[in-house]
Amino acid sequence: MYIAREIDPLLQAWKAEPGRKPLLLRGVRQCGKTSCVRNLGASFDHYIEINLEKTPSLHRLFEGDLDVRRMVSLLEIETGQPVVPGRSLLFIDEIQACPRAILALRYLYEDLPELHVIAAGSLLEFVLKNPRQKQKIDFPVGRTRSLYLYPFSFREFLRGTGQERLCEYLDQLHPETEPNVLHEKLLEQYQAFLLVGGMPEAIVKYRQTGSFLACQAVHRDIILNFRDDFGKYDDHIPGDMIRKVFDYAIRHVCSQTKSLSAIPGLSAYYFSECVSLLQKAGLVFPVRASSCDTLPLGTGGKEANQKLLFFDTGVYLTECGLDTAGLLAAEAFDEMNKGSVVEMQTGLELIKSANPYGEASLFYWYRSGANAEVDYVIEKDSAPVPVEVKASGKGSMQSMTAFLERFPDTPYGIRVSLEDFSSCDRIRVCPVYAVSRLK
Repeated sequence: MYIAREIDPLLQAWKAEPGRKPLLLRGVRQCGKTSCVRNLGASFDHYIEINLEKTPSLHRLFEGDLDVRRMVSLLEIETGQPVVPGRSLLFIDEIQACPRAILALRYLYEDLPELHVIAAGSLLEFVLKNPRQKQKIDFPVGRTRSLYLYPFSFREFLRGTGQERLCEYLDQLHPETEPNVLHEKLLEQYQAFLLVGGMPEAIVKYRQTGSFLACQAVHRDIILNFRDDFGKYDDHIPGDMIRKVFDYAIRHVCSQTKSLSAIPGLSAYYFSECVSLLQKAGLVFPVRASSCDTLPLGTGGKEANQKLLFFDTGVYLTECGLDTAGLLAAEAFDEMNKGSVVEMQTGLELIKSANPYGEASLFYWYRSGANAEVDYVIEKDSAPVPVEVKASGKGSMQSMTAFLERFPDTPYGIRVSLEDFSSCDRIRVCPVYAVSRLK
């Protein structure tokens, strides 16, 4: 069963675009890339899928001269499928297993531009960005387009669990002029989303069984598979070292981290290298500190200070061993957030709602010596806008106040909480389930 994704209209637009480039679909493994491409393939007369990791014999398609006509002829013989420009979709999965295939994308674009080509790979980022790659890759700069896919957002979760009408209600709600009569219902579903997470296999399992325990079994399989991959990331850094940083990221979600002092005995260099590798794998998202004095926010970044987000709340809660039954109780919502899971999910929603044609970046603000820290800062209306997560609906807003005093041109701050939409003075309240509306 295919569950519609927000990337689907973008893939259809790419299909219809004149002069389209081969598409590189990027994102953490098991987030649904292959399913999205197969769904798009159903709209073509012919769909050809090859997996260069599963079938290494196909590497010979890209050996010798990268003559497009020769490659297409061999491809038709190997797959038994006609390759017809304009009517066929060619999907090259696990393309990182054959670096020559990545180079071939250039010639497919230049010599056969009418052919629709999509490539993806679970470890593609390491081939593209690792300077120590054994086999040098002449990446086809300017001849491909990247599109990033992440685990399901909350809105996608609603659709994926058969609640399309509730998703439509959230999309069409105008809280400034009408009451939000489904606030409690949306909170209930958000709480379920935190436990299930956004990995497609877990969502399908939840839709089939309604069991959070069944989802946890899926989460455990996912995390084991990811850990098994660590040895493939970089032959320069031992897998055990990557596992240490991975475990650190889980234990210190949303906490300020300095590479120099994060893990005793591990140098700042190796800690940063491991974080970079985990980020490439889509397992960890750094949130960089920014002075917010200039835009874009990245120009005022403080490299020594960062927070780390784990890629999925469901996998995170299972990995932490938290009690599902206790978390399901309404009064336990505050307990759930003691692991900063709502703050983390807020950051993940901001990432998923960012421009999918580039790698998303997150920033936060703090003032040394003043005990002031704002969870996230986003750019809106040409100004830095602070986003503070107070999931319980309680807590002071001292850091938000300090930020607004420091930046008087910022029109307002945003409080993400269990409360319904509202506003007071320069503070706008956004419910936890509506973070995607912020961008």
